[in-house]
Amino acid sequence: MFSTYDYSKFPEVKVVFSGNIQDDSEYVLFTDQWLQLYEDKQEFTFLFDVENMGIVSPYYCYKIAGFIGEMRQKKHRYLQSSTILNVNSFAYGLLKIVFMLQPPISPVTIQHIDGSITVVKP
Repeated sequence: MFSTYDYSKFPEVKVVFSGNIQDDSEYVLFTDQWLQLYEDKQEFTFLFDVENMGIVSPYYCYKIAGFIGEMRQKKHRYLQSSTILNVNSFAYGLLKIVFMLQPPISPVTIQHIDGSITVVKP
């Protein structure tokens, strides 16, 4: 499974990525769980761990940018902030594509594997 959601510290929702996206069904599973958080109508934060994420096709950058655009149109933005941990240069390149296409919903803190921090504001 490409992404695993951990709700044990809610309102912090940890999402751990591992391996590669095998097909669109894994992408849909990721976005469906995000949508469910909005349907629950409670504010939350994301903590994404990309340490064990494999190579992801840029195709999914375009898909997630479109999804973020749809989420930005929602009346209430339940997502308060996101932190992305263990970001290597490849993952950072993908994030730059996503945020160039669509600004984030809420502030994003990117913690690079070298210890540096990048903040992306909506």
